[in-house]
Amino acid sequence: MNRSFQIGLTVVLLAAALLCSVPVAAAAYQARAPDYQCAISQQIPDGAVRELGASGSFSVWPVGLQCRYLDANGLELIMSPGWFATGLGIGSLTAVVALTALSTVALVRSLQSRGHELDPPGGHELFR
Repeated sequence: MNRSFQIGLTVVLLAAALLCSVPVAAAAYQARAPDYQCAISQQIPDGAVRELGASGSFSVWPVGLQCRYLDANGLELIMSPGWFATGLGIGSLTAVVALTALSTVALVRSLQSRGHELDPPGGHELFR
């Protein structure tokens, strides 16, 4: 793997990680005031009575704001945050893992090309 390809792949993986993490951060930011966000939400479920109030909480799986509404009979209706932000978060983590693996491979090859030999079982570095 040549140097320019490594740099290009690193830039692409960093961009993917950053772009995928933006919706996850937005979902966490939105959940800072969950009751207010749910009260002004345009996506209330059918049958929910907005005047009875709404409560919200941050959901870890799937990532985002989970809202609870009441219907006319007092039954609780729950609006899940959906899987979009969760999917992007998984994509971001995958890009970070790939970037870490790429960096590790590049570091090992760099050390080997400088005349160092790595001894994986013992974990010691031997000089030629």
